[in-house]
Amino acid sequence: MNTLDIGNGDIIHRKEILQLLKMVISQKWSFSCVIQVKKRVATHALQLVSLNDLEGTLCVSPDPAISNMSVDDSLMFRAQSGGVSIIFQSQMVEASGAESMAGRSSLQYFGLPYKIVCTQLRKTLRANLESIADVAEVPVTLYLMNGALKEGSVMDISTAGAKFRFKEDLKQELRNPETVDACKIKLSNGVVIQTDVQLMGMVNDQEANLTFLRCQFVRMKSADEDTLESFIKEVLQ
Repeated sequence: MNTLDIGNGDIIHRKEILQLLKMVISQKWSFSCVIQVKKRVATHALQLVSLNDLEGTLCVSPDPAISNMSVDDSLMFRAQSGGVSIIFQSQMVEASGAESMAGRSSLQYFGLPYKIVCTQLRKTLRANLESIADVAEVPVTLYLMNGALKEGSVMDISTAGAKFRFKEDLKQELRNPETVDACKIKLSNGVVIQTDVQLMGMVNDQEANLTFLRCQFVRMKSADEDTLESFIKEVLQ
């Protein structure tokens, strides 16, 4: 099996670090820094503005709390979206000449982290549909950015995300997590839920020609979230 996993644990490969931070920007995750002043720890909301792969830097919005930092000082950052939280530490660096000439010197620059710690927040109800005998298979249609559709089934689900199974090898098509756009799930009670999704993990079983995806729901409508929560409570009874 080949695995791409952006879930619990440490992300240490540069390519995956860049992919994850690009998700933070494109999906507008909640982003902040953690600053300790004497014995007090404070969190300051920021925006992750951009990444520069060639320079190996990330750019954050200006904030008075970090304006007095010096080059090589370290800062802890946090980001969260739905049921996933990440934390990493980076060192402040000088803005490159090109960035300064572009009038972006007021922004603050840090080196790309060597490691990102990811945590799944499991405060929501989750139903393992495959372990519940009287629940019919729940089909899912995955929409890709190139217009392709992939048909599969839901293995487990919560209001934060779900795990899907597809009877084909999607390793090449989904090597970039940003390829995934949205999904449509037809619950066993006949209700259809459609929402944007974010690919958080992928496992390919080449021998069985199967792909397992772990996805986080993004911008799900409140009504759909309530419907999904009611469905999960019903099947868990």
